Amino acid sequence: MKITHLHIENFRSIQSLDFSPSGYSVLIGENNSGKSNILHALQLVIGESWPSERLFSENDFYNLDTSKEINIRVLFDQSIEHWVNKFSCQIQGFQLACKAYKRKTGKKNPGDLKCDYFCVDSKGEVISYPADPLKKGEKYSGTWLPLRVNSEMRESIPLIYVDVMREYDRHSPSGRWTILRKLFDDVNREFQQSKDTVEVFLEPDQTKAKLTRQQAFQARMRSAYELLKTDSFKKIEELLAKNALEHMGLTKEEGSISLHFDSHDPTNVYKSLQLVVSQLGIESSASDVGAGLQSAIVVGILRTYEELKREGAVFAIEEPEVFLHPQKARYFASVLHSIAASGNQVFVSTHSPIFVNIHRTEDVCIVRRSKEAGTKVKKADKLNITLKERELLRLLTEFDTQRNELFFARKVLFTEGDTEKIIFPLAFKALGFDINKLGISVIECGGKTKIPLFIKVCQAIELPFYVVVDTDIHPINPNWPEKRQATQKEDNAKHARWNKAIADTLPKENKVTWCSPDIEEICGLSRNSSTKIESAYEMFTGIKVDKVPDEIKDVIEKVINL
Repeated sequence: MKITHLHIENFRSIQSLDFSPSGYSVLIGENNSGKSNILHALQLVIGESWPSERLFSENDFYNLDTSKEINIRVLFDQSIEHWVNKFSCQIQGFQLACKAYKRKTGKKNPGDLKCDYFCVDSKGEVISYPADPLKKGEKYSGTWLPLRVNSEMRESIPLIYVDVMREYDRHSPSGRWTILRKLFDDVNREFQQSKDTVEVFLEPDQTKAKLTRQQAFQARMRSAYELLKTDSFKKIEELLAKNALEHMGLTKEEGSISLHFDSHDPTNVYKSLQLVVSQLGIESSASDVGAGLQSAIVVGILRTYEELKREGAVFAIEEPEVFLHPQKARYFASVLHSIAASGNQVFVSTHSPIFVNIHRTEDVCIVRRSKEAGTKVKKADKLNITLKERELLRLLTEFDTQRNELFFARKVLFTEGDTEKIIFPLAFKALGFDINKLGISVIECGGKTKIPLFIKVCQAIELPFYVVVDTDIHPINPNWPEKRQATQKEDNAKHARWNKAIADTLPKENKVTWCSPDIEEICGLSRNSSTKIESAYEMFTGIKVDKVPDEIKDVIEKVINL
C-alpha cells in the first residue's frame, strides 16, 4: 500500500499544503523551508507512536494560532474494508486532527489539546458507521458515529522513519516499526511454525530428547537463566509476585496467576536481540559506538532490507547524505531507488544533488516557504521528452552531479560549454554579486544540442532560468576555396537548426542571449580548444568592472532580475 495524497493544514510552518507523492519523492528546499515538518506530519499519522495530544504542543500550530485546527490527512492507493455493526466501511486513508479547547469542558481547561484520529473515504471525508447493528430489510434511522483508526488498520501501512541522527537504538528490533523488526517478524513466524526437530540434552539429568527448534531454545534458555537467579534476584521476584497478588485480593494458592522474570518475550525472542560490535578485541552495544559507525549500521540495515527484496513499507529518510563520502552516497542513492522499485514508497529530504535525477523530474518536490503562504510544495511535472532524450539526460548527469544542482537553485544560467562556465562566475564576482549567496547556479549543459532538455526541466519545476549560447554562424569569405566555403555553409546550416531548436523551446519572454558568432569573439579569447579555458580564467580572474564586456554585463543583469 502506498500514499497517493498528503494534505496538511496549520501545522508548524505549513498553513495549507497538498501534494501527491510518487513512489520515490525527493523533498528539496533551503534550510527552514519545512521539509522536515512534512515528514514529521507523515510520521504523526502513520509512524511508530500512537497519535495523541501528548505529541503536540502550542508550538506545533501555524503562527502559534491555536484557534485553528491542525489537520493531517493521508490517502492510500488501496482501500481497507472494515465491518462494524454489519456495515462495510471502505477506508481510503487516515486523518489526524488536533485542536485546543476554547472553554472549560469537563476536566479540560481552555488551551488544553484534543486529538481525533479518524478513517476517511476516497474524498477525504470522515467515515461514519451505525451505532447499532443493521437489520436486514429495515432502514436504519439511528445514530451514526465517526470511525476511529485502530491498530490493525494502522499496521497495514507502516512508516519506517530514519532521521538525521542515525542512532541505532531507534532502529533496533525492539522498535515496533523498525526495519529490523519487520525483517525479524518474518523470521519469528518461521521459527514459531517450524516443525524441524533437533536433539538436545535436558537438565538436570542430561537425558536426550528430540524437540522442535522453539522447544529446544526454551529448554536451554531456562537452564541458562537459572544461573542468574541469585538469592537477591529470587527475593525480588518472590516479593513482587506476593505483593501483586495480595493487591488483587488473591493468595498464591487461590489464583492461577504467577509472576516471574524472563530474559526475553517468549512470543518473539528476536525483538530482544542486541547488536554487538567487536572492535580491537572489545565488545560493545551498537548504540554505544561512534555516530559515524551507528550511521553506517543504519544504512547497512536499509541495504539488507533492499537485498532481501521486501516490500509494502513507507520509508521517510532525512538527509541520507549525512556521514557518507560522495561515492558511498551515490551507492546509497541507488539502494533507495531499488527499495522504491521493489514495491515500497520512499520519501527523502536532502541537500545533496546525488539523490536527485534530472531525467526523473516527477520525483522532485520543491519545498518553498514564504511569510504569506507558509510552506508549499511544487511537484514537478513529468518531462515531455522521448525515451532516448530521457536516457541522454540520465547519462549527462549520472557522472556529473553538479548538473543536478539546478534543483537546489533559485535561478539558473545555462551555458553550452566550459568556457562560459569559467567566465560567468568570475564576471558575477567582478560586478559585486555572490552567486552562492544569491542561489544562482551556472550549469554547463554539455553542448548546444542538450540545452533544450535542460530548459524543459526548468519549465517542469517552474524554476527561473536564462540561456547564453553561441550562434556559431560565421561569415563566409568569398576568397576561400569552394570546399572550405561548402564546409562552412554546412556548419552554419547545422548550427541554425540547433539554434532554432533552442528558440522553439524557449517561452515568449526574452530568456536568451545569442553570442555572435561566439563567446570567444566577444571576449577576445583564443578559439584554440587546448588553451581557451586557461586564457578565459586568466582574463576574468580579478577583472575590473570596466573591462567586463557589455554583452556579459547584460546577461548578468538579466539573470539577477529574473
